[in-house]
Order: sequence, then C-alpha cells, then structure tokens
Amino acid sequence: MNDTFNINRPQLVSFARYRWDKIRDQHQVVYPEGVLVLNETGARIVKLLDGRSTDSLIEELSRLFDGADVGPDVLSYLEGLYNHGLLTDDHA
Repeated sequence: MNDTFNINRPQLVSFARYRWDKIRDQHQVVYPEGVLVLNETGARIVKLLDGRSTDSLIEELSRLFDGADVGPDVLSYLEGLYNHGLLTDDHA
C-alpha cells in the first residue's frame, strides 16, 4: 500500500455500481469497460461505500469481523479500487 494514499469518504465512481449476479452466483462491480468480481469481503466493503468516512467504514467492518484490525487491509483494498478508476472521494 502506498503510504500517501488517503481518501476521506470513498464512493464508487458514478459509472460503476454494485450488483449481485444471480445467474453466476457472484458479487460484482459493473462499469462500462467490464466487470469486477468480488469475494465476500470485497462485497462487504463495496456495499458500505455510501459516503461515510473511511474511519467509519473501517469501524463498521471491524465490528463485522469480531473486532479484528481490518484497517490496513481495507485501505489497501480501497487503494486498489482507486487505482482501477472505480473509486472517488466524496467530499460532501
């Protein structure tokens, strides 16, 4: 993870959206150039990209995972989404 990566209120970009594909039995982020298949953990992260702060997102995920220190992994995942052009910082 890049130590300079900082995002305050992560959200999917306007042209990307989460969906559950019943036919393929998988979580996905769909966007004009393709589809990103998510594992269960990735889906939990993406579903919480609702404009809340990164700290709030990490706190909620930590609760979901029995108090585990998920911060570094969550930030790394967010950075990957950002580097693929699928994440923006909602400053609202």
